[in-house]
Amino acid sequence: MANLATINKIDEYIGKQLRAKRQKRGFTLSAVASEIGLSYQQIQKYEQAQSKVSAASLYKFAKLYGISIDNFFEQLSISSCEFINMKNLTQIEKKLEINILIINSNPEDETMTRKALSKFEHTNILCVHDRMQAMEVLKYKTLCKEFSRPDLIFLDIYLPKIDGIEILKDIKRDRNIQNIPVIILTSNINSAFLDKAYQNGASGYICKSFDFNIFQENIADCMKYWTKTVVLPSFTQA
Repeated sequence: MANLATINKIDEYIGKQLRAKRQKRGFTLSAVASEIGLSYQQIQKYEQAQSKVSAASLYKFAKLYGISIDNFFEQLSISSCEFINMKNLTQIEKKLEINILIINSNPEDETMTRKALSKFEHTNILCVHDRMQAMEVLKYKTLCKEFSRPDLIFLDIYLPKIDGIEILKDIKRDRNIQNIPVIILTSNINSAFLDKAYQNGASGYICKSFDFNIFQENIADCMKYWTKTVVLPSFTQA
């Protein structure tokens, strides 16, 4: 593990790189802040090495400046870089397509969800309709083998012969897939179901609206959070 002095030196180097690349492209702190959704004070802290840059933020900077994340580490002379897992950082950059698994047995709901997701580019969507199909995709990989591990799961509570909470439990009990975020997507606003969902590891609970525009807006907010604001677990896997 790198010691504190090494870490501080890395932070200083990255800060200088951030400032140099911003100035080279003629961006003000305020302009960068507006583009990537951070305050200009935070960006200033990054550039002055007063705050550590997360992998997610570094990816946003790289995308804005039209460069690879690797460019921030050019000529970095420190050999002790267990602290910076370059493989993980570049994996984030290469992950362009979001795999979304929908677990829903209602054709109308499936169509509505697909339509709400259609505005997002680089999404690969697969819908399954019951517990067995879900496990075949997630655990056994015997169904639709060309669909790789999901980055995000939208799960309906009402499914044939079983409620969706049981599938949620199946997912969270399996160490190989338990870190995949599961968003409950249902018309049920029963507080008991809501509590049960969160108690069993749901990452969110979206109530379907009869107004498609509202539903689409809710899906958009969810997608923005999971694809822009945070780093999904699959983005940092080898």
